[in-house]
Amino acid sequence: MIKFSRLFVMIVISFFIAFNFTETKKDKLENEVEQYFRYLTDTIYRYQINVFNSKIVTDEYNKPKGLLYFNTPTIDEKTKNISVNIDNFFRLINENKIIQGNVWKVANIYPNYMYIKPYSDKCKNRSGDKIVNCKQYFDYLLKKEKIKRNLEQSNLTVYETMKVYGPYYKDKIKGEIITVYYPLYFDRKIDSILLLDIKADFLKDFLHDFNGENFTNFSLDKKIKLNEFIFNIIAKQKYFDPMKIPIQRSYWFFSLICLVIFIFLFVTYEFILFLRENINDNKKDKLTGLYRKDCFNDTKYSVSCIIIIDIDYFKNINDTYGHQVGDIVLKKVSDRIRYFISKTDIGIRWGGEEFVILLGEEIDIKQLKIKLNQLLHAISDIKICNIDVTISIGSFLSPNKIILANAFKSADEALYESKRTGRNKYTILMN
Repeated sequence: MIKFSRLFVMIVISFFIAFNFTETKKDKLENEVEQYFRYLTDTIYRYQINVFNSKIVTDEYNKPKGLLYFNTPTIDEKTKNISVNIDNFFRLINENKIIQGNVWKVANIYPNYMYIKPYSDKCKNRSGDKIVNCKQYFDYLLKKEKIKRNLEQSNLTVYETMKVYGPYYKDKIKGEIITVYYPLYFDRKIDSILLLDIKADFLKDFLHDFNGENFTNFSLDKKIKLNEFIFNIIAKQKYFDPMKIPIQRSYWFFSLICLVIFIFLFVTYEFILFLRENINDNKKDKLTGLYRKDCFNDTKYSVSCIIIIDIDYFKNINDTYGHQVGDIVLKKVSDRIRYFISKTDIGIRWGGEEFVILLGEEIDIKQLKIKLNQLLHAISDIKICNIDVTISIGSFLSPNKIILANAFKSADEALYESKRTGRNKYTILMN
């Protein structure tokens, strides 16, 4: 099982990844919102330039599409032909990803006429009502929205003269809209007013699409004043000026991301452990649980210390008590060896009743003697199947790593010496 410390580390990593993920996506969202509003501002600016350079209507009987006169024009009054311009403008702002299809109406209003998109006869009736009440629609808007006629005595930028009204309910669309009044000045004198009616849910729609594409769950701050926000972001004068986008993150969704990441890390960790254990199991002797000899190439593997263990009189145990008891002795001895060795050591069943330990850490002669003496007692102090079992040990110690085959040869000579001089003892040879 995974230890608590590892679970805690996984939880911390999951939180860190989730936090950085949501922060990165929040930055991306804020940048996109500001970027698309800048596209909107640029579109308005290009439209303004095109309108100032537009042609004059010359054929009063061939009225341009979308043109609505407030009063019958006199001979001296000139009407600009901006029908194509307003069509293109309507298309471009509807293609802007921040608005994308949420523009309800666009109008460019002059003192005596206006262009409106989309146009219908109802526009004439609705405008006419306001003209009757306020003499002229243009003057009505200047007064109602407090739009300056002249900027010569003002320090305002063109963008700061914009007015944003709403949101307010509109019966026709059965929803709320925002109206943007954007005065178009020529030589710092009012020329016309560009009017945009935008459905108030346009930011929610944008967030919905963003969340779907980016696996997030951001929402608008419930305290947002949409008209102030639109004004501030469009009127922003410098690119690097800080701009707070009213976006909230969902804490339950953040928790869900943490949980998903944690589960992924947990499953991945368990899968790696499973693979490693299965790979290691394939390299291990089934009876003893120690590594098999054939998993180590004794001409390529290098060691500085090797220990060879041989069970004393193991043939007599097999002959006297049977092979089943002999297997139990092998299993118990190998269990004690595995309990005795450290994590950096490698225990190997070399063959029959012979075992090898490859020490993973450096050790001096004094430490090695203590270790070998403990190993002798680990086997002999407790009987196995009521049998006194002892081992003989041969060890080789070198200040430098040498090929396993050469180290084994020297340790085998030490083992022979232990057996020759009485067994149940260890002998160390040094390089």
